[in-house]
Amino acid sequence: MKPFLTLQSVESVLGHMVAFPLLDVESVTLDEATGRFLAQDFYATEDLPGFDRSTVDGFALRARDVFGAQEANPALVDCVADCRMGEVPECSLAEGQAARILTGGMLPQGADCVVMVEYTRPAGGSLVEITRSQAPGDNVIFRNDDAAAGSLLLKAGHRLRPQDIGLLAAFGLMDVQVRRKPLVAVLSTGDEVVPASETPPPGKIRDINAHSIAALCREAGGQATRAGIVSDDAARLKSAIGQLAQTHDVVVVSGGSSAGMRDHTVEIFESLPEAQLLVHGVAISPGKPFILATAKVNGRHVCLVGLPGHVTSALVCARVFLTPLLKHLQGYAGTAKVPQVAAVLTRSVASAQGRRDYLRVRLRPLSCQPPGQPARPQTGNPLQPLYEAEPIMGASGLISGIAAADGLMVCPENREGYDAGDTVLVELFR
Repeated sequence: MKPFLTLQSVESVLGHMVAFPLLDVESVTLDEATGRFLAQDFYATEDLPGFDRSTVDGFALRARDVFGAQEANPALVDCVADCRMGEVPECSLAEGQAARILTGGMLPQGADCVVMVEYTRPAGGSLVEITRSQAPGDNVIFRNDDAAAGSLLLKAGHRLRPQDIGLLAAFGLMDVQVRRKPLVAVLSTGDEVVPASETPPPGKIRDINAHSIAALCREAGGQATRAGIVSDDAARLKSAIGQLAQTHDVVVVSGGSSAGMRDHTVEIFESLPEAQLLVHGVAISPGKPFILATAKVNGRHVCLVGLPGHVTSALVCARVFLTPLLKHLQGYAGTAKVPQVAAVLTRSVASAQGRRDYLRVRLRPLSCQPPGQPARPQTGNPLQPLYEAEPIMGASGLISGIAAADGLMVCPENREGYDAGDTVLVELFR
């Protein structure tokens, strides 16, 4: 057996990725920018909305002219104009004057509030009674309420959401500078693996990992390609990895990452130009035989990732390490964590100290606890549990368990497990 290097912690592995160079910047249209990572800070180029506008149908006026107005003692104003939608009002309101206005209309000069039409009534001719007192700013969006010119709105590394696209559109930005999507090749290995489209003969299995890992890469913003299947032959695997490294930013090899006689991934990674092996073995379960290396091929930095062959181990490793790697390459600068919920554990689970366990769990709405078995929130966990978490047991080579799971419960390195009834945090699958 080939030895593992010293097992590293999750934090140590993630720390290696910070030094990887970011991908190049490219320009995409606004409609293509959803899910992409901003390459530079975005500052408001102007005040938004750029003019004072009404949020209701009613009358624009000066608040001091209707101070103290009420149903039994209304204020009287003179409606001198109509504010047409999409036009600049020509009038300027003086003391005791008002202008009729619709939602979204631009306030005339002199007005500092709008009274809703429900709190007005005709008083003959152009006169209007106001039956509610107003304060300056009532029912008004001022010219820079949305954004003031020069203010920082989106930071570099921010992943653009639909609402962010709307924000950029509000400033007329039709082309966006973003980081290039990482080109990812996902290569499966193993004499026993056949394409998912084939019916496997006895002794062989369909290639699950290539499809699931490629899907995870796309979810993280990568442009993933399934690069086929290579048998457990060192020469063929070396040739395939070498070719993929010529054209991809990240090469992911599924299988062959452990320390057995058929596991060649580490040696092949180290054989590439200017290669540096950063990680071989992580103190987690499942997923101990994880590999992270870098190389420089034709002047380009290439990230090399070795995932376990077992499907659950591969997916857990990919979630914990590959997703952050792909986000980093795109400049992700956020600190948002994976969405979590608090849940009450339905059965006790054991864990070995010194490693971080990722346990598959199924969530159910929290039912009433049996008498004498109250939920026991853990110290420092302020969240009120809304679910029960049922651990899903099974070997890491099974896909059904993780497919049935709603998320992963993390058991940290300093614990030997949790008891039934403990409140735990569950990282949700998206």
